[in-house]
Amino acid sequence: MTFKRFLAILIIGITLSVGFVFFLKLRSRVVLDDMSTPSVTLPPLTPRSIEIPDEIRQKFTEVPKKPTLITLIEHGSPIDAVYFSPTDPSLIVSRGRDKSIKLWDLNYPSEPSAVITGDSVSISPDGKLLAVCSLRNGTSLWNVETKQYIVSDGISSREAIFSPDGKSLAIGTIGGVQLWNIDNPSKPKKGLRLNTIGIVENLAYSTDGRLLSAANRVSGDVDIWELNGNNVVKSTNFNVSDDKPKWVEALAFMPDAMNPVLAIAKNDKNIKMYSPADWQVQTEIITGHVNDLAFSSDAKWLVTAGYNEIDVWSTDNGERVLAIEGNSRWVNCVDISTDGVYVAGAGNDGIIRVWNVSENISTQQVTSSDVVKLIYFLPSDRPPQPDIPEKLEVLMQDAQKFYADEMERHGFGGKTFSVEKNVDGTTKVYLFEGRTTADYYFIKTTTKVRREIDQFFDSSKNINLIVVDINRTLTSKSSGIVSASPKPYTIDYTNDSMGLQGGDLILTVNPNGYSSELLARELGHTFGLGNDFRDASYLMSYGRNQKRLSKSSAEWLNKSRYFNPNQTSYNTHASVEKQATLSNTLKLQINDADGIHQVRLFAKLTNEFPPPGYKWNTNPDTNKLGWERRHKGKDFVLHDYVTVDLKPNATLEFKLPEYSKDLFRIQIIDRYGNIVYRELNLIEEKESSITKLVRGVVGG
Repeated sequence: MTFKRFLAILIIGITLSVGFVFFLKLRSRVVLDDMSTPSVTLPPLTPRSIEIPDEIRQKFTEVPKKPTLITLIEHGSPIDAVYFSPTDPSLIVSRGRDKSIKLWDLNYPSEPSAVITGDSVSISPDGKLLAVCSLRNGTSLWNVETKQYIVSDGISSREAIFSPDGKSLAIGTIGGVQLWNIDNPSKPKKGLRLNTIGIVENLAYSTDGRLLSAANRVSGDVDIWELNGNNVVKSTNFNVSDDKPKWVEALAFMPDAMNPVLAIAKNDKNIKMYSPADWQVQTEIITGHVNDLAFSSDAKWLVTAGYNEIDVWSTDNGERVLAIEGNSRWVNCVDISTDGVYVAGAGNDGIIRVWNVSENISTQQVTSSDVVKLIYFLPSDRPPQPDIPEKLEVLMQDAQKFYADEMERHGFGGKTFSVEKNVDGTTKVYLFEGRTTADYYFIKTTTKVRREIDQFFDSSKNINLIVVDINRTLTSKSSGIVSASPKPYTIDYTNDSMGLQGGDLILTVNPNGYSSELLARELGHTFGLGNDFRDASYLMSYGRNQKRLSKSSAEWLNKSRYFNPNQTSYNTHASVEKQATLSNTLKLQINDADGIHQVRLFAKLTNEFPPPGYKWNTNPDTNKLGWERRHKGKDFVLHDYVTVDLKPNATLEFKLPEYSKDLFRIQIIDRYGNIVYRELNLIEEKESSITKLVRGVVGG
């Protein structure tokens, strides 16, 4: 066999192998997408064997209530649209993927009150009419009371929407939007024809009817017209694709006549808010992927449907105030009733879920953000320690004082992190009663406790400090810190950019108390500081006498959300791009329209000798052994940092460390305390294209 023939056979074999692996991964992905929602594994509920006296229970705060599931309605096929009647929240309209449109009465949800057919449906502002669209049969008006069609037209359409005054109907067609005058619904009159590109699939009116928006889902084009009666005052067009093909999943105007911001959810995650002044991006809400969105009638809340849950966001600051879980794997559509009491969502499992959220988005539920919340986790067979609230209050005060003193020393005015408080100013401690007995939580404490806590506490906007009351004799970890970590979330999957927001810190009850410095260090991880072995006296080192906050850490915390609570949660995208790696120097381009405060370079050090600032043990040999076991090549360690004067972009150069020139993490914080990071593996950039392909397919 000649060498060329051998090489050809080898290449063909590799190609077939890669293709087969890719096929298997693709097939597994399809199977996963079709699966129902994976339920969170919780232990069986064990009745409490030791009662909690009222005088002790009164010292604690009750766990926040979850939204109440009002009803489940089976539509019969995957659902792509669900709407409340604007005048009667007990009436719901749903559209299935099989083109069935069904009306439901929440008081009698077992059977639909009416069934019709169409590609889309919308409800008039007075709740009396439905606009039913069909590519084959045109557009029709249907009377909700008589359950009969009023009029049909041959205009082929995918979507139609009523104007806020109910006098006009905007019909999305191929190449434009056709307006109908429906003062007399039985005799509609054609009005303006507004030209667009392609087929219109998303339409929205501003609350005063002055603005009309239409989007082409395929091309990503968005058109906005300013209307005055039967005239177009001004028109605007832009494309959401930017540099990569994208399309509009959903759009809606904020129902505020003075500030009709246009919210657009694209297929690449997050929601962009476009300013009516110039229709440029005003800001973003970091949401993850969104299939549908709806504003509350008072413009205070934005409800979104995404992966496995429904979220409610504050339009005041972009903060997530509620996450509603227990939905299908993908929630395709969502709506909120006009009175703000109910939220309905539906997806591929064909079930409409209706939730009562009135108590969950009240003022009392959304006043605390960017704070440390204290949670006392009590298994069902443990008696409560009556002095836990007082001990935790003292502990937090000591940790707060540590940070305040260090921030003062560095010239930042004694700032410290915020702890959630009761009305009387005392520290709020929640009593969380575990589902079962203490022995269940001895192993995999972090995983098991988080599974239960996450059902009621949102760690994406606060830090949950959880004290678990389990017997300390059965685990070496039970008398101290079990885990401490911030909560990561994806911002831009195309550039592997991630964000940090919120987190949790899990301890177990220690009868001897805790060191305020130890607690401060673990809180530092949730603040995004990371390990810092440049000096053994630094708080984020493992030195035996870590008593100081480094200047770089103090500068970082000066903009931290937890040291500046209740800032806006709106956040424009930040990007971290590698420009070059030359002469042991890494050149980066950082962009953040909110203003860059500090950029940090972390490295995974692979040298067997620890950095000078690593002083885990005074004995050099033991110290070296501790380094190799605990951190060598495992953790990112702060190497260098640059403080930027809140500029929107910066080109920075970092000298690479002598060891580990390949694995790095670049982490930035902006003026509002939003944290973004990106990990770089420089060695992968030196690999051949075929090696990269194989690595990407097999997940290596």
